[in-house]
Amino acid sequence: MKTEKNQKKNIVLIKELSINFITIILITIAISGLTYVLNRPVSEIIRNSIIISWGSLVIVFLWYHNKFYNNLEYDNSQHPLRFLIVYIICFTVSVGMIFAPASSWVFLSIMVVLSMFSNTLIGLTAGSVLLLITTSLSINGTMYIFFLYFMIGLIGVSLFHNLGLDFQIAGPLVISGVASVIMQTAFIVIFENQPFGMNVMFMPLLNLFINMVLLFIILIYFSKLSMYLLQDKYSDINDQEFPLMAELKKNHKDKYYEAIHTAYLGERIARKLNMNDKAVKGCCYYYKIGDETRETEDGSIVPISEYYDFPDELTALIEECRQEKYGSKEACVVLTSNKVIRSILISQTTLQNKQITYTNIIEAIFQKMIHTDLLENCDISIRELNIMKKTFIEEKLYYDFLR
Repeated sequence: MKTEKNQKKNIVLIKELSINFITIILITIAISGLTYVLNRPVSEIIRNSIIISWGSLVIVFLWYHNKFYNNLEYDNSQHPLRFLIVYIICFTVSVGMIFAPASSWVFLSIMVVLSMFSNTLIGLTAGSVLLLITTSLSINGTMYIFFLYFMIGLIGVSLFHNLGLDFQIAGPLVISGVASVIMQTAFIVIFENQPFGMNVMFMPLLNLFINMVLLFIILIYFSKLSMYLLQDKYSDINDQEFPLMAELKKNHKDKYYEAIHTAYLGERIARKLNMNDKAVKGCCYYYKIGDETRETEDGSIVPISEYYDFPDELTALIEECRQEKYGSKEACVVLTSNKVIRSILISQTTLQNKQITYTNIIEAIFQKMIHTDLLENCDISIRELNIMKKTFIEEKLYYDFLR
């Protein structure tokens, strides 16, 4: 069964790579032909062909490298061809901008959309390759123009990095837009030696308007395509009536309630620390049953995360917690929340009606964590640990409820 599954995955990978390489060949031919039509020398045809082909190969490598290490954002790892389509569209737009004034180029939008459908590194790399092609072929292209749009794109990509499930775009839109206007105006004044005035501001403001309209359309489309679906998926997974939770409640009530109480604490702390609280809650529910598998209609066996189509971030967090690794902040929250709940439940069972000092239990857990090597490779800070401890201590009424 496992061999069949691996064979299917290999076939899918070969198909994806074949489509990618065919696309690279086609866009290389397109750039070579365009350079020839523009009556550029043979050396420039060769140079541009190398830029677009090698640049695209690097992008393919970065995509699968980041996919292997679960570093792609949102649900992008599940849609490699979606990114390829976006890259082709952006390539077409960047070729079209060769014939437009440099002040009207929309590389802020191009770099942001490429990063949204991959991650920051890939988006910036892909955008830079396309920017280099446009700059090389445009009669207005200079290294100063390349530097200007690269820096504008870098600011935009950084601001829109990992927006989270709430997808708050107002701040990044405003800041990237203001930065774009300031940098373009400064470029015109400094490098084109024009006196500052409303005439100088006109093109940067026009460019801002075009980019803002494009970005707004792109982000609305992306949120409907990816973010809302991801939110709905988390809503289903984190429902206490989800089939896996219902099964756990039926067969192991003690584990079910332990998971519920752990999730309550974990979600509360994750929100305080601005983490992915939905992934933390889901992990609190399912990481202790992560070894279980399900049988599909064709008889193959798959892990629960794949069977129920868990989001990649949740799957990675479950794997981390199953191995008791205090690496990410989210894993630290999940594992510590479970330690607190288990310790309190054991104390309540042992001491029964006697008074329990919850503060001492929590202090002991954190002392052990700090004075051992548990947190040696963890990303969490001392400040965040203190917030966690304070939150646990504040929940005394909830612990009384567990009796």
